[in-house]
Amino acid sequence: MTVPPLAIIQARMGSTRFPGKMMAPLAGKPLVYWSWRRSVEAFGEANVVVAIPASEENAPLKAFLERIGATVYQWFGDEDDVLGRFYYAAHTYRWSPDAVICRVCGEDPLKDPKLMQAVAAGARHPVELSCEATTLQSLTILHFGVTDPEQREHLSLILSPVMPPAPPAGVWSVDTEDDLQAIQAKMEGK
Repeated sequence: MTVPPLAIIQARMGSTRFPGKMMAPLAGKPLVYWSWRRSVEAFGEANVVVAIPASEENAPLKAFLERIGATVYQWFGDEDDVLGRFYYAAHTYRWSPDAVICRVCGEDPLKDPKLMQAVAAGARHPVELSCEATTLQSLTILHFGVTDPEQREHLSLILSPVMPPAPPAGVWSVDTEDDLQAIQAKMEGK
């Protein structure tokens, strides 16, 4: 029996450029909702987990996610150790070394579920429009082998030796309030 891919959305309220952005409103819903919704469309609700740090700061994020029925994995380790959070969330929900684990960024609301499925099957597409995929076995090797704090926080540096193609011109990720406004206009067709 083939185990379906597991999508893990990395999300947290702490952001140096845009604090609280995961709960910033976009088209009437918090930003994190859009990555979750598109991940559910791609992989099914039972195969999507939102990994968040376990902290008081993230309590509103956790409450919202539980309200919409999202599966939430709380990480009690260092908030900046995104690799650790990803590794432990993956091992909580998958056991086979060959299981495909997809890393989804919560600040990319315009993801394409079909591209996400293609990446899980081995294709390369812009991360902002899809996700990054690895296996549980490869993730385990990274978790125990990578010690550089920068690489443990910014997983795109280590998940693939070859960077995926860049997205089309324009704003696809929300890093600032201006980005949020640009994506809002894109969603409204302006």
